[in-house]
Amino acid sequence: MDTQVRPVASVAEFRAAMAVNRAAWRDAYADILPSARLDAMTVPDGRDLQERYEHATADGAFLVAVDPAPGAVVGFADAAWGDDRKAFCERDDAELRALYVAPERQGEGVGTSLLAALDDRVPVRFDRLVLETFEANDDARAFYEARGFERVGSSGFEVAGESYPTAVYARPR
Repeated sequence: MDTQVRPVASVAEFRAAMAVNRAAWRDAYADILPSARLDAMTVPDGRDLQERYEHATADGAFLVAVDPAPGAVVGFADAAWGDDRKAFCERDDAELRALYVAPERQGEGVGTSLLAALDDRVPVRFDRLVLETFEANDDARAFYEARGFERVGSSGFEVAGESYPTAVYARPR
């Protein structure tokens, strides 16, 4: 795998990551979320894109996987620590907020590389990396379990006003 993993370098790369997000959601959640919700997903543009980019990159924890030949973004990962984490996180936890790989690049090690690089960027004072994934997302659960994450609880994620059960995972750092 020749893919480079690094901090997102521009608004254009961030927009490309959001396009990967949309494609990955449509692929992974087709049997979990209503198709109308997946069809309604858009890639941000204009001021919304700029604001999301500035928020996501404020702490340097938004990484992209870039295929160097065409320069295409093929995946991304995002983490949070401090006050910006979800309620299931404990004081010494960093949260893995998102890890998505373009459907056509899944199974090539891109996700594993993103996860390792993101874990390296989390400040050492955080003892665990914690995440949630849809309960019904067997592929994601298997991916994280194969990389040392253990299920530590349950939660819920709201999409378009409807709550979906999630599994919470953690891994010591």
